[in-house]
Amino acid sequence: MKITGIIAEYNPFHNGHAYQLSKARELTGADYLIVVMSGDYVQRGTPAILEKHSRARFALENGADLVLELPVRFSTASAMDFAAGAVRMLDALNAVTHLCFGSESGNLDALDAAAGILEEEPEIYRSTLRSALKSGASYPAARQKAFDVCRKEPLFSTVPSDLLEAPNNILGIEYLRAIRRLHSPIRPVTLTRTSDNYHSARLEHGFASATAVRKTLTGPEPERISGFVPENILSPLLEAARQNRLLSEEDLSLPLKYQLLKSTPESLAGYLDVPEALANRIHRQLSEYTGFRQFAELLKTRETTRTKINRSLLHILLQLDRKPQPLSHLRILGFRKSSAPLLNHLKQHTDLPLVSRLAVLPADAVREDLFASNLYHSVLACKTGIPQPDERSLPIVLV
Repeated sequence: MKITGIIAEYNPFHNGHAYQLSKARELTGADYLIVVMSGDYVQRGTPAILEKHSRARFALENGADLVLELPVRFSTASAMDFAAGAVRMLDALNAVTHLCFGSESGNLDALDAAAGILEEEPEIYRSTLRSALKSGASYPAARQKAFDVCRKEPLFSTVPSDLLEAPNNILGIEYLRAIRRLHSPIRPVTLTRTSDNYHSARLEHGFASATAVRKTLTGPEPERISGFVPENILSPLLEAARQNRLLSEEDLSLPLKYQLLKSTPESLAGYLDVPEALANRIHRQLSEYTGFRQFAELLKTRETTRTKINRSLLHILLQLDRKPQPLSHLRILGFRKSSAPLLNHLKQHTDLPLVSRLAVLPADAVREDLFASNLYHSVLACKTGIPQPDERSLPIVLV
């Protein structure tokens, strides 16, 4: 049985995602497609625009056979930890044969060469990186500088100069690193991205980035997403916009301010991705706070990107501490009824239990994700005036 894994956010689902699912099945000859999808919060340090069960349904209706939830600790992490958590989930199934991911490059050999360099860190690279970081460069800038300085070395000659400038290339490299570290038999396959740029806000040519779709969907003319998302999800997306059910980081402004007000610099520094310098800066500038976006922009420095600040603030709000949390289970968000043989196959091979309801697990095993999702539901209830269910009571999506 050939089973291909895909790691995604679907924030929201669009034509490029449908294309990837179709091509992944075609290129790998997959009998089934498993998606590891971020839950209610995403890697850019914000809530997902739509809650996870809706996004899982969109994936299942457009080619996925099974959707598993990537825990919030990984879904809101840096590229390395995001990739490590997701690949670990696929590897734990002991059944996934391929991993298909999008990249701006489309060159698997170049991506794998970069993964090898980053994983092995030859001395010339390590010393150049260290020097760049000491000079005040952010980690992405320091990493790029280290590659540029080492360009004349034979080991670096197969890595194009712009490879590390594109976000999906970077994420793909981290998937390859994770596969190496786990000594996983999963075989990687990459597809060239269909949209022009991950961060582009333009809608054109039938494919657009999630950034562009989000911006349009939350703007004055949401119907302009027509033609850029599959027809079967156009109506649900527009209905969510009409019902004011689309969340952004601004909707977290008040609970974040509350959490910051009751914190100290010492307690802030105990949260994931909150260094002591940032904790002190947050405390000093708290009187300037007017909202999530404004405060994140205020805290940004030359050494610290806006996305990293977003993640830090979100981790404070969600009370994610620095203590590593090993994967204890794999949560099913939804599956296709016709894919029942896949579930039976996985249950016979997986290292970790497949779980469809949080209520069956010990409280400690789901504390972080339960709190994070119930906070999402609470914010959504306040925004729409419609009560939302407790996360433990939600059934899986069946298509």
